[in-house]
Amino acid sequence: MAATIVTARSISGYSMNMRRKAKTQRCYSKTYRSRSLLFLLSFYAILSVCLSLKSKHFSGKTPYSWVNLVDVEDEVKEDEWYNMENLQGMACNAVHASAVIRHGARFPGLEDVNHLIDIHHRLVNAMEPDVNPGLYEWKNKFPSNNDKALHHLGEEEQEGLGYRIGKRLHTLFVDEDISDFRFIVSSMQRTKESASAFYEGFTRAMHTEDDIDDEFDSEVNDELMRFFALCAKYVYSVDQNKTAYKEYHDFLEGPDIKKVTTKIYEKLGIKEDVLKPVDIRLLFLACGYETAAFKSSPWCSVLDDDDVEVLDYLGDIRHSIKNGYTHNITWLQSCPLLSEIFFGFDETIMEIENTEDDEEVGGFTVGQFAFGHAETIGPLHAILGLFNDSTPIRADNRIHQNNRLFRASKISPFSANVVFVLYECVPEEFKDDEEVETADYYLQMFINEKPHLIPGCKEMHCPYTQVRERYSHYIDRCDFKNLCKKSPLKDEL
Repeated sequence: MAATIVTARSISGYSMNMRRKAKTQRCYSKTYRSRSLLFLLSFYAILSVCLSLKSKHFSGKTPYSWVNLVDVEDEVKEDEWYNMENLQGMACNAVHASAVIRHGARFPGLEDVNHLIDIHHRLVNAMEPDVNPGLYEWKNKFPSNNDKALHHLGEEEQEGLGYRIGKRLHTLFVDEDISDFRFIVSSMQRTKESASAFYEGFTRAMHTEDDIDDEFDSEVNDELMRFFALCAKYVYSVDQNKTAYKEYHDFLEGPDIKKVTTKIYEKLGIKEDVLKPVDIRLLFLACGYETAAFKSSPWCSVLDDDDVEVLDYLGDIRHSIKNGYTHNITWLQSCPLLSEIFFGFDETIMEIENTEDDEEVGGFTVGQFAFGHAETIGPLHAILGLFNDSTPIRADNRIHQNNRLFRASKISPFSANVVFVLYECVPEEFKDDEEVETADYYLQMFINEKPHLIPGCKEMHCPYTQVRERYSHYIDRCDFKNLCKKSPLKDEL
């Protein structure tokens, strides 16, 4: 199925300083109209929030660059991942790379947009216009036809990611034909557009603009990228089962969210029956969505950094249930994707090992890039054993989880990625000997472009056979049909 590259950038903005200045002036000019001391004090409170909301953690709705230090293109080191130089006595070159990538930053869903409009209508009826003019005069900027569509920031995230991966593995990719790469997407348009933007940056890292083909083939495969929608046991026992979300609802109705809600009532001068807990979560997400798309949001003015920390934790409880470790079926269902990744490594090794001395090695995929969702990459993290806290996050232990490993804003933001690189290693003295008969194979893993220890390994580089053996049960005995067979609810959780 062909996918066309998306290059348009739908929204542009001022420089950071100009945006900050404009935002400050808006806060000032609109609040200045108030003549009462109460409203003057409200002005300073709003101005302070406009300038001091530092937290950029919006759980799974966090843009990639907010939590990951992204290298400037000119500073990306060519072939940074191609040679594995820290394996003593061995010369190692990359022979295959496999990446699983979440789609880029997107617009909110239509249901959330309509809900936000309803919240705003209730607030306007309950608050005085001059208490928070920016919020009072808020207008919805999310068209109905942008329902969960990739937006300009998501395109930029993916194009930049493609460029950096292409540059870091330049020698592995540069001379390969497009047929030596595999691009896998889900049936959702945002993954297709993410793949297109990624491809644009990827090819730009290796070719001049005249050499870039504007179209490429991508494979729609929901069995690999949207297994969570096809696994009846998961859908029945977790995704659509309110009981499975008990910890989430306990926290949503608990004292932490109530405290945030009370603070919002005080800031806006409204009665304590205007907003429900679920409304608080949505205005928090609106703050993140609008800041990502438009650089600022009046919804942020009712929150402070402590509020964001609480609401980020609420999101992490939800992600732990929906995409993480809370229920076994959530991560076990990702075994087809894990199998596909390792079968690609197996095929690469087999092709290299079975090539005759007088033949040119070829015919296998050198790069596999799969584009999915938070519900794709979260279960992959879990089946690999990544970000598994010794004490699960619960509704009653937030204060003890400040250093938790499972923080969705950091591990699975928009454009989150897991990249495996397979290396062929030979003794240093034989690195230029084309007739060397044996080689060892090592694996390295990168999470959001940073080296990450593979569970069970002592070094960042790990023998491939050791890693494969660790996950062999999920790779070789993945029976998705039986695993996902719907059974009585009491047996599910």
